[in-house]
Order: sequence, then structure tokens, then C-alpha cells
Amino acid sequence: MKPMFISLSKRPPLSNRAVFVGLWLGSLGLALLPVLWPQLDLAVAAYFLEMDPARSPASTVWVDWVNEYTPDVFRVLAVSLVVVWLIMTLWRRAPPWTKRWCISLAFVGFSLLLGPGLVTWAVKEHQLRARPFDVVEFGGQRQFTPALKPSQQCEDNCAFFSGHVACGFFWCSLMLLAPRRRWYWIGGGIASGVLIGVARMSVGAHWLSDVLWALPITLATSWLVWNVLTNLYKHSPDDA
Repeated sequence: MKPMFISLSKRPPLSNRAVFVGLWLGSLGLALLPVLWPQLDLAVAAYFLEMDPARSPASTVWVDWVNEYTPDVFRVLAVSLVVVWLIMTLWRRAPPWTKRWCISLAFVGFSLLLGPGLVTWAVKEHQLRARPFDVVEFGGQRQFTPALKPSQQCEDNCAFFSGHVACGFFWCSLMLLAPRRRWYWIGGGIASGVLIGVARMSVGAHWLSDVLWALPITLATSWLVWNVLTNLYKHSPDDA
């Protein structure tokens, strides 16, 4: 006679796809909070910008390093990986093992160039959202606008969404390459994104919503790149 209830220990493990989709949906739901309640953006910005300078993260060295070097480090990493991928792809006498590395190199390189790079730039140019230190509420001359609402409050390198934070959250995407270590990549990526987010918000460079939206947008871009690459290599001539 079959048991009426299945033991929790005997449940089949979650697929990597299910975990990834769950992470994306969860991050999307969290990112929608400041869209529904824009006062969250103002409240968090006020917490950092009106904080006692002696207690503010903005006065620490690590914040300076994060704000100054994060984009450059990831930009160099992305370009370097794409160059290596191109060399290995064009190497006619490449050993068979190189093909296994090609998809990994291409995924990380192109995902970084597209997510924290091109997609970030395109959204910034469309939204034209002012940064916290530029709005009237914090001593600037621009008007605050809620997330997802296009405005004309910025000319260049605008607030929504954060490319710095997207670089940190990108590490979550590596769960697609290493399913067995997905929880390590998810934990490390979230911790990295949150840390960079605090650094950016502490100096008034980004709103809370700029930070939160970096995760679902980065995950969606990485998912697109992953599916294109896996289909491309699955149907490559060498597999025939």
C-alpha cells in the first residue's frame, strides 16, 4: 500500500530552471515595491544622505573603491573573455576540450557586455531619471520621478538602473553554468549586489529602485544569452 503522504526528504530536487525562474520572479516582485510606493526611494535616500557623516558608509575607503573601479574591472573582464572566446572559436586545430570552454567564455563575456553594459545604457537613456543628489529634496535642482516613469530630469549617465549593482548581481547568473553550485553563486551574487548597492546609495548616486531593478533585468539578459548560446552550440557543425 502506497503512503498517503510523501516524505519531504524524498521530494525530487528543484531543477536549475525552476530555481532561476523563482529567483527572477522573487527579484521582480521586490523591485516592484518602490514602484508601487515611491516614498520608499525617498525614505532610503534620506537615510543615507541625512546620516551623520561619521557613521555614513560614504566616508569609508571600500565605498570609494567600489564606486571608482567596479565598471572598469568588469569591462576589462568582459572584453578579455570575448577575445579569448573568439581566438578559441577561430582556432581550426583547437583540441576538443576547447569547445567545452567556449560556451562558458562566451556566456560570461557577452552577458556582462549586454546586461551591465548595453542594456543598462539603453535603459538609462530612455528613463533619464535624476540621481538622488540632483533632486530638490536633497539640495539639487531636478525633480524626483518614480521608477519606470520616463522623465527629462537628466542629460547623461542617469540613475535608472544601476550598472555598478548589475555587475554585482551578475554572479547569480553563473548558476546556469554550474547548477551544482547554484546556491553559492546566488548567495555570492546577492551579497555582492547588496554591498555595491549600499556603496552607491550612500553617496546619493542611486535610488533603492535603481538597485532592486538591477537584479531582474540582469537575470533576464543572462537568460537570453544563455539560451542563444546553448542553441547555437547544440546545432553547431561539430555536433553533427
